[in-house]
Amino acid sequence: MPQLEGQPLKGRVALITGASRGIGRGIAEALAAAGADVVVNYRSHADEAAQVAANVEAHGGRALVFQADVADRAAQARMFAAAIEQFGRLDIAVANAAFSIREPVVEAKWENVLRTLEVTQFGVFHTCQFAAQQMVKQTPQGTRSAGKIIVISSIHQELGFPNSAAYNMAKAAVNHLVRTMAGELAPYRINVNVINPGWIDTPGERVSRRRSTWRVMPPIM
Repeated sequence: MPQLEGQPLKGRVALITGASRGIGRGIAEALAAAGADVVVNYRSHADEAAQVAANVEAHGGRALVFQADVADRAAQARMFAAAIEQFGRLDIAVANAAFSIREPVVEAKWENVLRTLEVTQFGVFHTCQFAAQQMVKQTPQGTRSAGKIIVISSIHQELGFPNSAAYNMAKAAVNHLVRTMAGELAPYRINVNVINPGWIDTPGERVSRRRSTWRVMPPIM
């Protein structure tokens, strides 16, 4: 596989949640192409996670595949511990994993609302907190920061799309979390940023489209 010239992330360690497919997979493989070692988190797509790890290694990096439901705080704690045991540090954390079942508010089943919040909001908090706790222990190397935390949010954080109340409010919450953490972690030279994608053609989105009764936005070009 082709590698980026100079591999600017050589020697850096990145952890990406929900990295077996979709946006998370794309991020994991892009960071590997830039030279990073990668922790590939997945919940239920083991074969695809293994393929992502193989692609990381094809770029010359090291990969750690770790199964963990991001809604399970204890499982995330074990994942971060395993990452530090294997690689010794963490430079980049991408909180990407999300979940949504689209239902109108008046018909929404509480178990679906709760599951959406547990993954999309609380899971992001767990990832960000564990990453921050590790990064504040690390000494910045040269002119680089002590670490970078990136949250993959959504335009749902701003636009109240119908049939997505739980997902909408979870994404709005994580955006505010990013604003809070950016200020708190700046003294440690830790960058915290959020990305709000529009509609992306991923396997998870295709499932949501089949379940949904409302018209999905066209892809943003």
